Amino acid sequence: MAITKQNGDIIPFLKQKNYIMVNNNLGGGSFGKTVLLKDPFIDELFVAKKYEPEYDEIKEQFYKNFLDEIKIMYKLNHRNIVRIYNYYAYNDVFTGYILMEYIEGKDIGTFIEYFEPSESVSLDEIFIQLIDAFCCMEEHGVVHRDIREGNILVDNSGTVKVIDFGIGKIFSKPEEAVDSLVKNINRDDSDTLPQEYYEGIYTSLTDMFYLAELLQRLIKESNTCDEDDFSYWDILSKMMEKRCENRYPSFAAIREAIGKRDFINLDISKKDKEIYQEFTYIVCSALTIYTEPPRFVTDTAIFAAKLNNVLKLNLFESIVQNNSDLINCVISSGYKYLPRVDISVSVVKDFWDWYQKSTHQSQALILNNFISKLSLIGVEEQDTDLPF
Repeated sequence: MAITKQNGDIIPFLKQKNYIMVNNNLGGGSFGKTVLLKDPFIDELFVAKKYEPEYDEIKEQFYKNFLDEIKIMYKLNHRNIVRIYNYYAYNDVFTGYILMEYIEGKDIGTFIEYFEPSESVSLDEIFIQLIDAFCCMEEHGVVHRDIREGNILVDNSGTVKVIDFGIGKIFSKPEEAVDSLVKNINRDDSDTLPQEYYEGIYTSLTDMFYLAELLQRLIKESNTCDEDDFSYWDILSKMMEKRCENRYPSFAAIREAIGKRDFINLDISKKDKEIYQEFTYIVCSALTIYTEPPRFVTDTAIFAAKLNNVLKLNLFESIVQNNSDLINCVISSGYKYLPRVDISVSVVKDFWDWYQKSTHQSQALILNNFISKLSLIGVEEQDTDLPF
């Protein structure tokens, strides 16, 4: 007879799950190793990262960093960030494992070194994907702190994956982000170091500097890549300003700058512009005000999936039945809207068809410009006398 568990009870899963070792040495370092495993039930490959420091005397000391990596990776659900599937923590012996997606491809250094214009993804698209990934980290208050070639992969389909958050951290306020590991993380032999290197500070803006430094160095040192293959040198230069106050204020600001710059120059027809303007106008007209600082859906795939779901829910309708379903495709914070504004399903369908046919880079530009338009809507002032 099954025992009914109550809220708050511990639910133990005692069934052991077995994997097949495929490659017992994918790589590693002073804090452990990674291996390739196969789940025989679903016939899929996974990367298992084991926390096992080289020296036993530091095993307990850095175990918390390993647990922090698990927490960080679970916060970040984005197509351009490696996905964590499970974890196993053995607190009694200060050891553990993280089970992650297996990425079949190459590191960004190798990708750029042997880049050809015929590649399925351009350097511009690689850059935009990276900015999207770091926007996600920024939105969740995460800094990576270890930006180098081996921690950015490009899979065989041209999708960027940022990996290895082993020394990443969740930050609260920039002034509190004093980093004792700064000399190990920063590149002492770089021609130009950020000002915060000398101040022992590491924030999201420092991630910005090192991401730009990495891309600039890889592209300029490549034997096969031409500098004309990359379009964003001006943006990269601003990201690499020595003083952080001269850089972009956020990764979101970089994404907006890319969107405005490229959307103006995008070669689209008059009909395409009409489709975009009609759709974005009707969505904006249904919104009245934000009830809190706005947050937006910035992942092009998630936006597309949500939009497709709206069309499925209104398959036999001529007017969208619930305007909030459509607004929620792009806004993930509180707002007020006009439920009686008629939004034609055909307008949504035309936009969906156009968006789906666009390249990933164009989709990112379309979404970024849509978000810029939505950002112009005001935020409701809160009554500060209310206790809660």
